[in-house]
Amino acid sequence: MKAERKRFLNFIKNMRFRERMLLIYIVGGIIPFLVTIFYINNRTRDIMVEQTKKAQSEEITLLCNSVEETMKVAEDVSLHIVEDEKVRQIVSKVKQKDYVDRREFEEDCQGLDFIDDYLDNFKEEISFMRIYVENQTVIPDRYINYMDPEMKTENDWYQNAKDYAGEPFWTFLSMQYEKNIVLNRAVLNERGEAVGVLQVLLQMDRFKGRILRQSTKTMLLYGNSELVVSNFYSEKNLKFIYEKLNVAKKEKDSFLVEKDIKDYLVSFEKVYPSRTKEFYTVASFQDYQELITNNTKTGFISFLMAVAGMALSVFLIFIFSGIFGKRIKKLREQMHFVANGEYEAVEPIEGMDEVGQLYQELEQMTSDIKELTERVSEEKVQKEKLHTKQKEVEFKMLASQINPHFLYNTLETIRMKAKINQEKEIEELVNMLARIMRRNIQVEDKMVSLKSEIELLDNYLVIQKYRFGDRIRSEVIVEKDVNTECKVVPLIIQPFVENAYVHGLESKDENGLLKGHIFQKDRVIYIEVVDNGAGIDFYRLNEIRKWLKEGKGSEEGHIGVNNVNQRLKILYGDSFGVAIDSEKDKGTRITIRFPEVEEA
Repeated sequence: MKAERKRFLNFIKNMRFRERMLLIYIVGGIIPFLVTIFYINNRTRDIMVEQTKKAQSEEITLLCNSVEETMKVAEDVSLHIVEDEKVRQIVSKVKQKDYVDRREFEEDCQGLDFIDDYLDNFKEEISFMRIYVENQTVIPDRYINYMDPEMKTENDWYQNAKDYAGEPFWTFLSMQYEKNIVLNRAVLNERGEAVGVLQVLLQMDRFKGRILRQSTKTMLLYGNSELVVSNFYSEKNLKFIYEKLNVAKKEKDSFLVEKDIKDYLVSFEKVYPSRTKEFYTVASFQDYQELITNNTKTGFISFLMAVAGMALSVFLIFIFSGIFGKRIKKLREQMHFVANGEYEAVEPIEGMDEVGQLYQELEQMTSDIKELTERVSEEKVQKEKLHTKQKEVEFKMLASQINPHFLYNTLETIRMKAKINQEKEIEELVNMLARIMRRNIQVEDKMVSLKSEIELLDNYLVIQKYRFGDRIRSEVIVEKDVNTECKVVPLIIQPFVENAYVHGLESKDENGLLKGHIFQKDRVIYIEVVDNGAGIDFYRLNEIRKWLKEGKGSEEGHIGVNNVNQRLKILYGDSFGVAIDSEKDKGTRITIRFPEVEEA
């Protein structure tokens, strides 16, 4: 397993940029996209079927509402007519009387003309109304007609209406080559006996118009199988739908029906007129395969567009990766020139993309390398100059001095003579000078502790105290947090104290002051040497600062000061060294900065 994983990682690492982009595009783009397209197509098909079912159901509901409204109008109008006392009296009279003269019949029927008002007011819902009685002497007119036994159909609407005793009885009749929805309602006399039946024919054109406007095949059925109105001509081969409707238990539903090799999406809703068992059904159906085919065509077109987009993406990947690869190759060439130090051969790379930004970093790095090289070369030259100057100073000092050991031994002899003769001051002076000589002989070029430098300063100040007496006072303050065990270069303080006496304080007749202050901030140690002597004028101070910066102090007679400054900068960097502040006739302040270093 680990070996296979390692081979796979090596394979990925060795792939070129173009191959990686194609792999990422295939794995992260094409495959998920194809899976998504497949899922979306299936989901879209399901959603479309559900939406179609919903749309069919809503259209059928609207049709059912229209049928119910029309039926409700017919029921209300028929109720007003059969409950009218005048109608009851006229129908009861006409049923019992034998007529031989039309005029007599028409006189008895006077008062029924208000039925025409109902027909005029509700002509959009009702097409015809007439009362039927069982009296063969009746002369048919527009209001009352004889119930001929030959008019009876299989459902015997006349007898059923009488049996309903004034309640509405809905039925379905074929009249004059047309199919009609008919409301029948018995007219009752004072004793509650049926003396006639009011028949109301609904306005079928209203239903036909709404059904014909439907986009799917739609039909209005009496019950589950008697076709009343439809928007298609063929009534054949609908038995499979009727059979499904007969076994349907819901009042409203949608389902798939299989016929031969085809499937049909069928939606229906039943309409129950008030207080009756009869019902009407509004149903619609359409070819399920045709519906799916439309979705398939749409999905295929979407798939072709997606494939075209993927092909374009692959084409753009090849172009982009080619351009990017050339820029990477050029960047690699420029890096090779920089690595070999051929800075002049480096050519700029334009653009602000990742390659352009990398080149900018490479350009900055090249500039830093050149600057660093120049700085190293310059520091090397400075070190060589400093070494040469130190050698010159050492030569001059050796040329002008006697053997230090001989001098130290001589001083020790003088001290012993002064002690024997009880010359305390001479003994102490010689002792201080001997300590200074012994310390300088032992140090040579080694790093020393700050504590030893402070002791050297104290010995030097004791000698100067005997020399100048009360004319010049001196003090050294060492803060408690200063690490006096840290290592420093030797003779870091004494040259500046000596300059303070020679150039600043010797000319003062009284109230001379030299103050040494040593303190520490974080890991940086500060040594301040302050005097109130002659000071330095502005122009001379600027010259000295320039000499210290350029390392030329030794040529101008400031060998010790420049030597300390250069040694500190070489050891610790340009941020450390010596700083001078002075004002004519007011004194001078020397500040020495170096880091806290603890070396053996």
